[in-house]
Amino acid sequence: MEEILTPGKTQGGMTDRALIPYLPILGALFAATFLGGILAPHPVQQQVTGALQVVGEQYRDLAGGALFFYILLHNVMASLLLLISGVLYGVIPVLAVGSNGFVLGVLYNQEAAAVGYSRAAMKVVPHGIFEIPALLITASWGLWLGILAIRRIRGKEGAPLRGPVNHAFERYFAVVFPLLVLAAAIETFLILRPQ
Repeated sequence: MEEILTPGKTQGGMTDRALIPYLPILGALFAATFLGGILAPHPVQQQVTGALQVVGEQYRDLAGGALFFYILLHNVMASLLLLISGVLYGVIPVLAVGSNGFVLGVLYNQEAAAVGYSRAAMKVVPHGIFEIPALLITASWGLWLGILAIRRIRGKEGAPLRGPVNHAFERYFAVVFPLLVLAAAIETFLILRPQ
């Protein structure tokens, strides 16, 4: 008899509830490192900004559809690597959330120094409406896979990781990928918009 799938439930009985313990933890980590980026010493902020300018040079000459696809490809590749790296005991998803929060905090602080806090928020928020939830969801699935890998090594979980990995990828393409498409569209519009 075929299993009936309900919202949030997929083949094999795995549910999206698996993320419940990880989303708030990673959300709190993101918020804490965002604050850390805001409060970081000026030399550290300058180093982060310099590194980001080098990354930004890669798409400076792109326009329209090419820019959209470049941003989308970059975000999809980074998030897929984040998801699959979770099987390495969940370390990389945690580091990715922390580093993204820190960098965004640095960028917000520098923008706030130039144009004020509310205008800086208006520049940062559109980038994060879809991208931050996509990051947190992907990292949560990655951390979930990491915890399962640890449980498997300790002998507390006997099932192979193939099922959970497939489930995480299915959920990625159902939830995260559409968020990344929207994020790329917003970033493309904001980059191309006359200042």
